[in-house]
Amino acid sequence: MKTQMLKGIALASLVSLAATPLYAQTPPAPAQPAAVQPAAEEGVLEEAGYGVGAALASFLYIPAKVMYAGLGLMTGGVGYVVSGGRADVANNIIYPAVRGNYIVSPSNLKGTEPLYFVGAPPPAPSPETGPRADAQTTPTSATR
Repeated sequence: MKTQMLKGIALASLVSLAATPLYAQTPPAPAQPAAVQPAAEEGVLEEAGYGVGAALASFLYIPAKVMYAGLGLMTGGVGYVVSGGRADVANNIIYPAVRGNYIVSPSNLKGTEPLYFVGAPPPAPSPETGPRADAQTTPTSATR
């Protein structure tokens, strides 16, 4: 019985990870002006329903996200070691795994805010902080 439940949890986690959209980092569509949007008044029961739904969704989402972040941290560490200490390799693995949302909120269920399982990649290094920023730029003189 216990192994069947564990297999079910593992299968559900695998399916949720596989179903994560790859376009999760696309910016949301621009909002319509306030005059165009209809004024929606939600009742107390509807708001409570969103809260209960968010709590139930978070019950399954939080363990999956924490497991994904932990595996990303371990994989990033292995990537750092295997690549000979290159931090950019580790950061490209760790940043998307650790960033993102860790809970599901009612606004995520309503569709007013996006839910990011996979976070944004690390910021691109600027020329000042790039790998050659500390190199000397003095010209070499040839001796004859």
